[in-house]
Amino acid sequence: MFRYGRLNVTGTVLSKRKIAKLVEDKIVRGWDDPRLYTLIALRRRGIPPGAIRAFIAELGVSDTLSFIQTVRLETVVRKYMEKTVPRLMLVLDPIPIVIDDLPSDYHESIELDFLRGDTSMGSHVVPFTRTVYIDRSDFREEADPDFFRLAPGQTVGLLNVPFPIRATSFTKDATSGLVTKIRASYDRPSNPDSPITKPKAFIQWVALSPQHNSPVRATVRIFNQLFKSENPDNAPGGFMSDINAASEEVFPNAVVETGFEEIRRRAPWPKDKIANPHPGPWDVRYQGMRVAYFALDTESTEEHIVLNKIVSLKEDAGKAS
Repeated sequence: MFRYGRLNVTGTVLSKRKIAKLVEDKIVRGWDDPRLYTLIALRRRGIPPGAIRAFIAELGVSDTLSFIQTVRLETVVRKYMEKTVPRLMLVLDPIPIVIDDLPSDYHESIELDFLRGDTSMGSHVVPFTRTVYIDRSDFREEADPDFFRLAPGQTVGLLNVPFPIRATSFTKDATSGLVTKIRASYDRPSNPDSPITKPKAFIQWVALSPQHNSPVRATVRIFNQLFKSENPDNAPGGFMSDINAASEEVFPNAVVETGFEEIRRRAPWPKDKIANPHPGPWDVRYQGMRVAYFALDTESTEEHIVLNKIVSLKEDAGKAS
C-alpha cells in the first residue's frame, strides 16, 4: 500500500474550489495565471520543468502534510537558471537620453556575451547611438552623494560602452511632473593619453536605432504574491479578503535590446536534457540584467511582446525564508 503526503505552498491556495472562485471573480486571468501555483500557471510563468524536478528532489519523499514557503521554490528556480539562460539588457520604465556631443547619425557596435564569463552561449552585437534609454529609477533630479547613478553633473557608466556619460539637463512634463528627457555629454577625454573617468556605477541601457530594429518594445508583467499573508485561509473574512491588490505590476512601455530576437530564435532556454513534450512561448527565457528573470507570455504576438517575471535575481526583501 502506497502513501504520500500532500505538498502545500504558503502564500497561495491550491484548492480547486478556491482557484475556481478566483477565476470566476476575475481576480486572475484563468487557471494558468502566473500568480497561481497550478502546473499550467507555473509553466506560463516560465518556470522550467527541470527546476520543478530539482525542487521536488530537494524536498525528498514524505507521507506527511508539508507546508513549503514559496522562497524555497524560487531559490531553486533561480539557481537552476543562473548559468543556463542568456542575459540581456532590459529597461522597464524608459527615459530617453540625448548625448549632445555625439553626431545625430552616430553608431557604434557593442559586442556583448549572452552569459558573462561563459562563451558557450555565444555573443551578439547591439547598437550604441546618440539616443539611448535608461530606467527612470537610474536618474535623480538632484545629485546625492549616496546615489551613484545618473544625476545633474554626475557621471555614470553604460554597460560595455567605452566612456561614461554626464547628465547636463533634463525636461519634465508639466502635468505629471515626470522627467521626459535627459540631455548628457559623452565623457570622452579630449586627449587620447588622458585617463578615463571611472564611474562609480554602471547601468543597463537600450539604444534608439530604427535601422537596427532597436529597441524591441514590450509589455512587462512583474508578479508579486497573490495574497497578503502566508496562510490566506486563516485571514479574517477568508482567503478572498486577503487578495494583494499589488500582486501584478505592468510596465507597458518597456524596451529590450536587440539580442532578444536571437534568443527567441534559439529557444528553448535552458537546454533541458529531457525533451519537453509541450514547447511554447514560455521556453523563451532570459535574465534581464539587474532586474529579474523573464519568459515570453502566451499572449505575445510578433507585433506585441508580453514578458512575465519568473523570479527576481535575489530573494525579495521582506519574504520569509
